[in-house]
Amino acid sequence: MAEEKPTKKPDKKPEEEVKAEKPAETPKEEKKENKPAKKRKSKKGLIFGIIFGLIAIVAVVLLVIFIPKGGGGADDPSKALSYSTAFAIQDDGKYTLWNKDGNKVSEEEYDYISSFIAGYAYARKDNQVGIIRDNGSVSVEFGRYGELTQRGGLYLAKDGNTKKSFILTGDGRQILEGDNISLRTSYSSSAFALAETPEKIYAFGPDGKTLAEMEVKEDANSARLDSSNDFGAVYYNGRNVVFDVRSGNVIADFEGDRYSIDEVSDDRSMVIIKNTEESKNYKLLMNGNTHELTDAKYYSITTLNHVIGYDNYSELQLLDNEYKVLKKVSTYIALKDSYNYAAEASGGKAEIYRNGEVIKTFEDDADVVSGVMYENYYAIRNDDKYKFYNLDGSEAFGGKEYESINSLFDRHHHASVAEEEEKNYLIDASGNRIGDGETTYRSIAVSRGGYEVANSDGDYSILDKNGKPLEDTKWYSSVGYRTNPVGHNIWTGKNDYSDFDVIDVDNHKVLLSHANIQSFYANYFTVKNSDSKLEYYTYEGKLFFTATK
Repeated sequence: MAEEKPTKKPDKKPEEEVKAEKPAETPKEEKKENKPAKKRKSKKGLIFGIIFGLIAIVAVVLLVIFIPKGGGGADDPSKALSYSTAFAIQDDGKYTLWNKDGNKVSEEEYDYISSFIAGYAYARKDNQVGIIRDNGSVSVEFGRYGELTQRGGLYLAKDGNTKKSFILTGDGRQILEGDNISLRTSYSSSAFALAETPEKIYAFGPDGKTLAEMEVKEDANSARLDSSNDFGAVYYNGRNVVFDVRSGNVIADFEGDRYSIDEVSDDRSMVIIKNTEESKNYKLLMNGNTHELTDAKYYSITTLNHVIGYDNYSELQLLDNEYKVLKKVSTYIALKDSYNYAAEASGGKAEIYRNGEVIKTFEDDADVVSGVMYENYYAIRNDDKYKFYNLDGSEAFGGKEYESINSLFDRHHHASVAEEEEKNYLIDASGNRIGDGETTYRSIAVSRGGYEVANSDGDYSILDKNGKPLEDTKWYSSVGYRTNPVGHNIWTGKNDYSDFDVIDVDNHKVLLSHANIQSFYANYFTVKNSDSKLEYYTYEGKLFFTATK
């Protein structure tokens, strides 16, 4: 079931697969005291959302539980240095180059093509090595160097005669040369590389810009590297350097224990780094400033770029404008910011805070629907019914009552509500019902690309981001949103183990029916046909290549 989890990212390189055994390239909650089971809505506090989300990621890398903003954010693959509209297909021992439209970029065949980084890739042909661009042209001629190794968008080359070493950019520029040079990169990085000579250590971006430079010390341990979302970090001889590889800017340079990159905000304006020795010590890097975060056990950035801290499984730490702990509250909280929120309190109460002060208190076993707030409405149960409330504590939408409110207004600016049990529908930010005014669903779960809905029989279907069902809605044993496609809102509907429909939800179009899906990639997806051969499709539904074996 797709579920929005507002406070923690999934894997740093989110990718989805239908079959867990073929990965793509590129505790039950205890009932709170004084909450009667028959009346208590099934909901989780922010901390429980994180725990359940992480479990789901480990079990199946299928569901998007983090909802990022568009336009080049931390999770936007089209902005990553590792993204290219061109890709290589291997068939019968040879590699050919294609683009996202399903057209062959060139007629050349290669023995090997690496992934493209910043538009360039290592290639091998006729026992010679070279570098090619993603438009199919050659930037470093084959045979120019005797040896060539790609690391983080740079290339370690050795002259075929003298064995002299060079560090090259993708366009063939030599940025370093010597007799004893090594080149390596972080395990998770495709954005930067570390070059080492007997005298110095250099961190380079793929464009050849020097991001860090350090003198080699005989008694120092080897440099440690870390990366996430095109941010990189180097630790050597007690010095930390953290940099944004896309911009080429160093965002922190300090002495002390080693720090690793822990989390990046949606818009890449905030980076949290974590002390690898003292796990409770964090730093927030933002706007050229470093803020110490040392009071909580761990920190997180919500989907609305609000930094919060956690002390334990039941306590949230709100931070003030200087990122110091302002107040500790229940994780059952609807969070606008550290000064405006609604939270459950002791004794079965709920309180609305305005500018840091309590302006309204609910008695009688109150419930708060938890989450970060995309709209300025709280959802609170009191006297056995749920209502929406404005930030000032007044009733919203004329005081309309609901049997349940299953989520705050989400990134699509809708909320899931029900006037009767398991008869859910969506409302917009004006309180108006979305849809035909009659259809309800057993459940509605928000996903980045729309909504997963279930009917009373336990089958699933899809609503688009506007809450509109697909024409001639079909019900499946399961549905899932695919995270790899760039610029396409692709879902799958499962008929049985190897029988899926591939659906372009934005255009309300089934691209392919009854397909044995194999993998989803940034620019194409593959299926296995009746002859057990791989077929390659664009996200326009065009079959452009079929493997020979």
